[in-house]
Amino acid sequence: MANKKLTIIYTNDLHTMIDGFGKIAAYIDEEKSKADNFLYLDAGDISSGNPVVDLHQGRPIVELLNQMDLFAMAIGNHDFDYGQECFEINRKLSDFPWLGANIAVKDHQIPIQQPDPYHIFRFRDLTVGVVSVTETPPSTMTKSIEGLEFLDPLETLRKHLALRNEVDVLIALTHVGVAIDRMIAEQLEGYDLIIGGHSHSIVELEVVNGTPIVNGGAYGQVVGHLEIHYNPASHKVDKINNEFIPIESLEVVKAEIQSQVEDYFNKNSAFLQEAIATTNGLSIENLDETDAPLGNFWTDALRHGTKADIALTNNGGIRTPIYPETITRHQIYRTAPFRNQMVVFEMSGEAIAEVIRHSYTKGQRIDLQTSGLEYTIITDEEGHLLDLDLFLHGDKLDPKRLYQVVINDYIAYGGDGYHFRGK
Repeated sequence: MANKKLTIIYTNDLHTMIDGFGKIAAYIDEEKSKADNFLYLDAGDISSGNPVVDLHQGRPIVELLNQMDLFAMAIGNHDFDYGQECFEINRKLSDFPWLGANIAVKDHQIPIQQPDPYHIFRFRDLTVGVVSVTETPPSTMTKSIEGLEFLDPLETLRKHLALRNEVDVLIALTHVGVAIDRMIAEQLEGYDLIIGGHSHSIVELEVVNGTPIVNGGAYGQVVGHLEIHYNPASHKVDKINNEFIPIESLEVVKAEIQSQVEDYFNKNSAFLQEAIATTNGLSIENLDETDAPLGNFWTDALRHGTKADIALTNNGGIRTPIYPETITRHQIYRTAPFRNQMVVFEMSGEAIAEVIRHSYTKGQRIDLQTSGLEYTIITDEEGHLLDLDLFLHGDKLDPKRLYQVVINDYIAYGGDGYHFRGK
């Protein structure tokens, strides 16, 4: 009995970068026309990054992916960024399912309805099951995930192994990062393939404990192309091939898709390209090791705008440098795509020290840019934290004194594990 072949085109972490969608759409159409069995899957985070899309809360990329015949998408952490109402609006607008097996709606008064955990695709002579899990808890605004519970990805995928009895090929479409993908593969057998996202990693084909893992970078710079050979006699996948297709190498463009992309850009061009300032450049070089020019500028602005004593912002919220010459609104939205609001806390010096301690120990790197506060992390030779030096205007921070501290609402309400103890 001859092997059955399944072709899968996949993307992940597109982050609203729709510029190359005309080429991606043409490639999908070409490969689909040649395939016996075909899927186009996305491993999550279609949201947040391109102001042309973000200004419309993600609607343009959903409309484009509908026309590109996306079969299914894993829910990524940033797909909650626009808030719960927009999440549900975009999900209902989609012609493809948003999958999240480890997402449980606990408060049925919130706009978000229970996502499907998996989808089974039935071809003429082949059935394919796709189970999805997302980062737990998701790195997004806390208010965007209120009323939701996020279950352990490993145990969730273990629970859904029962699908093996219903399908020929079983795929985990994950948005947890390649390190967690590897852990899942090490501890769980039964999935034929893990297609991953979240960590923006390029993993061409890595086999862990017999389970192949792929991950296609980010921002639509490449398209993943998988060929899966299923042996109906043994009821097993005999072979998997994967290659990455750089978008810049593609020449054929689907005109109607590219025309729609250009229309989105043209409609927002006047607003986004308006000059609002000039600069000699604001770098984010060595952001994880020390303060950076853009970090200084950013937190100075927060502190100036609120008259707080101290301003802090997390490195993860600063996405791109601001280049020399004219600053446009487009540059600002690219640098700060998450629509954060400012929150002012009244905190003791002791509570501020706890925050700085957490900022370093969670990843053994600098994570908070600052204005007003000057801080030094003191470590041993292996990088473990030994002590902190904290100063405000040259004076040592008083553990008992109260200070006004302005931060963004992502870290204010628990993002990245932060806890700001104060009023």
